[in-house]
Amino acid sequence: MACKDGLFLLEIVLLTALLLVSYSEGQLTGKEHRTHAAAERKDDLWCYQCDSIGEGDSCFFLNITGNDTSLAQKCKDDRRICMVKRFSYTTSTENSTSQPKMWGMERNCTNKCEEGCIVIGERTKLYACTTCCEKNYCNTGNGQSADYVINDVEFFLAVLLQFILAKALSPCHSTS
Repeated sequence: MACKDGLFLLEIVLLTALLLVSYSEGQLTGKEHRTHAAAERKDDLWCYQCDSIGEGDSCFFLNITGNDTSLAQKCKDDRRICMVKRFSYTTSTENSTSQPKMWGMERNCTNKCEEGCIVIGERTKLYACTTCCEKNYCNTGNGQSADYVINDVEFFLAVLLQFILAKALSPCHSTS
């Protein structure tokens, strides 16, 4: 009977963890939700703004050690996120795939930003990768999608799930 109770408890804990993760992915951590105070925040964010078509190599390789004020722009209205968008491609044969070659870069302020890469194609793959940040002059990277960063809630849930699975997968001991 203790084994059945343990499995029932496991089901309840897993369901609770699933609900917590679903909730935290939505309203608590989404880029769209803003508190009243955040919505009234002054326009004080500065980002680099350039397009490799107009500015060429200076947009690809920002000189972040010097004063590159010619590309600096104060974000206006509801644009409170700095963004880097990188366009690149690779070519593949049966035996190998080339290194990514950049052909376009864009940096600017935006009001909505979704990090990640969109990949199109098979032998020739086109990549459109976007990174987002919310600090002054933070859009200095090359637009490669950032490594996955785990937050405190996700870490706690991962440890809890590991503990639960270890208990659930260990055989139940019956006393006869």
